Amino acid sequence: MSSRWARLALTLLAAAIISSVCVKAYPWFSAKVFNLTLAGTELHIKLLRLAILFPIWTLVCSWFSFGFSQVGEWLHRNRFRLGAAIILAAVVLNISGSSLAVWNSWLGRNGAQDLVFGVPRPIRTDEYVVGTPLAFSQAYNDYGYFNWLFGDKPADMFIIKDAPVWFPTEIFRPFHWGYLLLGSSAGLAFYWSARLVVLFLSAYQFFLCIGGEKKLVSRSMAALGSSLITFAPLTQWWFAVNGLPEMLIAVFISICCFDYMLQRQETWVRLLCGAVIMQCAGMFIFTLYPAWQIPMGYILLGLIIAIVIRHWGKIRFKPIQIVGLIAVFLVFAALLGMALLKSADTIRAMMSTSYPGSRMSKGGGRSPLLMFSSLATLCLPFKDFYESAMLTGNNVEVSVFIDLCPLGVLFAVMNMVKRRKANFLDCYLIVFLVFMSVFAIVGFPAWLSKLTFMSSVTSSRTTIAIGICNIILLIRCAREWCANHSAKAKAAVAVVYTALAAGIAYMVFRSYLDGSMTVSCAAAGFILAAAVVSCDLKVGKIVATLATLVMAFSGLAVNPVQYSTKPITDQPVAQQVRILQEHKPGVWVTEGDNCARLANLLVANGVKTFNALAVTPDLQGMKRLDPEGKWQHIYNRYAFISINIVDKPAKEPFKLTVSDAYTIDVTPEQLEQLGVTYVLSANDLSKRTFDGYRLVKIGETVSGETPYEVQRMN
Repeated sequence: MSSRWARLALTLLAAAIISSVCVKAYPWFSAKVFNLTLAGTELHIKLLRLAILFPIWTLVCSWFSFGFSQVGEWLHRNRFRLGAAIILAAVVLNISGSSLAVWNSWLGRNGAQDLVFGVPRPIRTDEYVVGTPLAFSQAYNDYGYFNWLFGDKPADMFIIKDAPVWFPTEIFRPFHWGYLLLGSSAGLAFYWSARLVVLFLSAYQFFLCIGGEKKLVSRSMAALGSSLITFAPLTQWWFAVNGLPEMLIAVFISICCFDYMLQRQETWVRLLCGAVIMQCAGMFIFTLYPAWQIPMGYILLGLIIAIVIRHWGKIRFKPIQIVGLIAVFLVFAALLGMALLKSADTIRAMMSTSYPGSRMSKGGGRSPLLMFSSLATLCLPFKDFYESAMLTGNNVEVSVFIDLCPLGVLFAVMNMVKRRKANFLDCYLIVFLVFMSVFAIVGFPAWLSKLTFMSSVTSSRTTIAIGICNIILLIRCAREWCANHSAKAKAAVAVVYTALAAGIAYMVFRSYLDGSMTVSCAAAGFILAAAVVSCDLKVGKIVATLATLVMAFSGLAVNPVQYSTKPITDQPVAQQVRILQEHKPGVWVTEGDNCARLANLLVANGVKTFNALAVTPDLQGMKRLDPEGKWQHIYNRYAFISINIVDKPAKEPFKLTVSDAYTIDVTPEQLEQLGVTYVLSANDLSKRTFDGYRLVKIGETVSGETPYEVQRMN
């Protein structure tokens, strides 16, 4: 016993020393890896870094002190307690993964303020310009279903933008509960941490649940599979928008609960599982992103059938259980109907917009080489992507799952050939992979695209389903394949995969990947492949742990670790506007550079702003500027709205800049017609002359923005 305590003490001491050294060295690391210079870091940020690094290094040191098996068993046994502790710690420490510090950079302040780790990502405007400000605006709206701070028409905060609302159907969005119960800052910390933790744990449990036909998935392989999904480039770059984590969580938990419900006979267990499945169904439905939902729906269907086949012949339900499950479904349907009924006008309006409107995709145009080049995307957190030999876009659009394609398919086929017996789930996933690949690469005729519901799916959005299928096959089939092959065959597979994957990655991402990055990708690929092919060996746990750390290092480097929400809530320019608004309430517009984005900052601070994000178009309001509807094709869309104040009415008042943004040229008189009383502008408007109107400066110029009041001249 004394020896055990001594090892624990040494472990903690070593972790404390290493963590302190890392905290000291982090500014150098940040400059080298993220090209971000951190000068004069405050004490509370250093303490936060120490608080985060200490448990991580304690875990690493414990592997050497107590062994991988013992530590792994402890982690597995306490995984839910540890998950809850991580979420609680994030909320208490007030840290999130939001890139909201970009607001400081835009407004001429310190872009690294309260930055604990990583670097804010300007490319993630959907998060820090849209999602987070809209969620914060709800605090000034009593978390109502419709928010009147947006323009001249209340914005639906539940259906179009998944902001927190006090409404029964919010039961399907548990990660919003932090906002409702704890407020904006703690709610943001809960939102980020809970989704990350629950995604990892649910994926881990899922892989334990869907093990292969002859060999169950080991815990180390389940952890590797979970890291391939949770820390994947695609997951992390899309983490805060379009509900990807919620979609994956819903699939994983519902399948685990469905399997458990068919295993157990107790009525209360089956009703509880049924209730959780219905909550997951609601969570999946209300992600409201068909481009991902439809392919994931196909995968979910195959998993459900596979679970039914697993328990076929043993499935029995008592009458009371059937009645109970019907009651659970009716409650689910009622909650679903409440939201759809309340948002019926919103849904109709969005379906008739110019953007996003209805989509008709036939697929096609995607290179087959992209399926084998995923290793390159591990580098995206450390070097921004713009274009390569075969791709154009940005970090977000080119990110994919590191799925080690085609190893999963090869393992599944070879296993079935070896045992001379087909497995339904393996066959289903392989056929679905072929289906998705043909759609993405070749494309479907319009009639087939509609018939298979793929008309709402673009080629670039097939990467979700393809990656998930490959990872499921890989984790399911690796152990059985390894049991049937020699060490030489395993080594050959790891080496050949690494060479081919790194080579193809270099071909596809040539001009983006340099020599050192290609070598790094090859090293990461070899570690991942080695972890898979050694999963039946004692050394497999060590290699799988190393592979998990590789994924975690790249994945967690995507989003920053940000302390507090001051870049949104404590911006001096927003504080001045809020004071003016409280003294004499009115409606604001922002004008000048980044004005469409700045409008959302005002809304996040409770200021009613005309040109805040148009969640749904205000067709009636725009008739004041366009009574004949000549320009409706421009403003009939979900859009960011820029304002440009002119001296005389413009011949073309509406100008479309991109598919989700347009500019309005307006005079002060037209602003008055729109009900606008104040202007926040980066331009000097007080010296300009307008016909019968003037813009009077009513505050100080802060961060380059000056407030004005629209006044008629006597």
